[in-house]
Amino acid sequence: MRWSVLVGLVVVGVADAAPGKQKGASLSEEDEPVAVKPAAAGPHESDLALLRGLLWALEPAPTEIRVIAVEDLGLLGDPRALNPLAELLIDPNPAVQSAALKSIAALRYPRSEEILTNVARHPTLPERLKVSAVDAVLYQNTRSAIAFLKQVARSTTFTFNLQNAAKRALAEVPPDRIEASR
Repeated sequence: MRWSVLVGLVVVGVADAAPGKQKGASLSEEDEPVAVKPAAAGPHESDLALLRGLLWALEPAPTEIRVIAVEDLGLLGDPRALNPLAELLIDPNPAVQSAALKSIAALRYPRSEEILTNVARHPTLPERLKVSAVDAVLYQNTRSAIAFLKQVARSTTFTFNLQNAAKRALAEVPPDRIEASR
């Protein structure tokens, strides 16, 4: 019964809200609603999406909101987001750090590979983040990424965990790709 009362109020409210209409008047052909055409997607819409994502990622907000905004920046695929995402790698929140690393890895540009290799070399970043960066470098799918993984696997300047992560990543690479990277 409550639904019927609510629906009746909504229908009466909509009929009363129509401009220039009197109660009980019927609709004619000229009174039909006009379809509103959406604005054409211009080049500024991607800029707006990037700006909104950056604002939500960088502004103080609940962790869940920031993580979603950071992940969305990776999904946008805009390389202009790489430098702000790199700054988020030193965020005090580990969830934001991980989301930033995933977003950087999702963007396949030379700058993203550079950031990932710098994360692995960074002296103060957490070990788990460095291991994730080494795992993600492989998916940049470049010769320099394979060369970096070889360097990490062989060098004693990297920790045991990073060396093992690089060896695991190199084990996934077909042998002909490893030979081609020399």
